[in-house]
Amino acid sequence: EIKRIQSVPLVIGQFLEIIDHNHGIVSSTTGSNYYVRILSTINRELLKPSSSVALHRHSNAVVDVLPPEADSSISLVAENERPDVSYADIGGCDIQKQEIREAVELPLTHHD
Repeated sequence: EIKRIQSVPLVIGQFLEIIDHNHGIVSSTTGSNYYVRILSTINRELLKPSSSVALHRHSNAVVDVLPPEADSSISLVAENERPDVSYADIGGCDIQKQEIREAVELPLTHHD
């Protein structure tokens, strides 16, 4: 079962606090906090506030505690780089550019 759970693509989160032996609060990379299950195979001594954890994509259960050196590589991946390319720089693809505007830009610029 552990192999099956860990085979699903995982989400990186930050452990906030332990509630009881089987549950805790985590903050995911989506920005939300969750009350989650902690797998019985997890070493509870490694679960400290602000430690990085791997979360199951669907249930957000804590499936692994990441080593401290993983934090630096995660921050490199998580940095937002804004490309210096405009729509005018992309030749053709007018229909695809319009679809991107409708699917991505409009929900961000028009919250209603």
